[in-house]
Amino acid sequence: MNDHVMIRLSLVCSLVGLAAVYGAGLSVRPRLTPIAALDNDFVGTRVVISGQVVDLRTTDDGHLFLKLQDNSGGVVSVPIFNRIRSALEDPVELLDFVQVRGEVKLYREDLEVVPSEPADVRVVHTAPVSVSEVSADNVGSPVKVQGVVVERDIVGSGHLLLTLGEGTARLTVFVPGWIAGNGFPPVDVGDMVRASGWLQLYNGVPELRITSPGCVQTVEGA
Repeated sequence: MNDHVMIRLSLVCSLVGLAAVYGAGLSVRPRLTPIAALDNDFVGTRVVISGQVVDLRTTDDGHLFLKLQDNSGGVVSVPIFNRIRSALEDPVELLDFVQVRGEVKLYREDLEVVPSEPADVRVVHTAPVSVSEVSADNVGSPVKVQGVVVERDIVGSGHLLLTLGEGTARLTVFVPGWIAGNGFPPVDVGDMVRASGWLQLYNGVPELRITSPGCVQTVEGA
């Protein structure tokens, strides 16, 4: 066999190998289903969806309930039960992007995508804004913010008020009593925290309302 034939055979083998690797990559790459495309015909099938967390709530049993929205405009519920949530490498926060592989189910006439193991949930955290970037223009929208706790007060029926500061800027984080007394992480003055919730007006001043204990995280090493 001459050198010319050997070169041609080597080239063919290389191309075949590359095609095989590319094909294998395509076979393992998940095909995303647009959330808006989900309907009752999908019930009982497994899909992969990806979207931003636009609502997040936890239960006393430690279950986590998300609502994901993607660029198709669709919104779907994703229940992450405690067995799976406790095994996740990263906590899920409001406004994070989450990819979920799970079975489409119908619960109380609403569709939901239910993961069956921790590997079915992948989280990409979004960066928080600074305290000085939050303004009344954000009222009615979800916000993720990071700052230092400069004040900590208990008011009313056990409600917790955390004041985050950055220079002269201040933002109150309102933690309802049922959350403050239910698995809420210890937070002290001087701690750097990341908080996510819905911005509302209280006495004409913007404040961040927390909807779940997991919406406040202490930033280690900050």
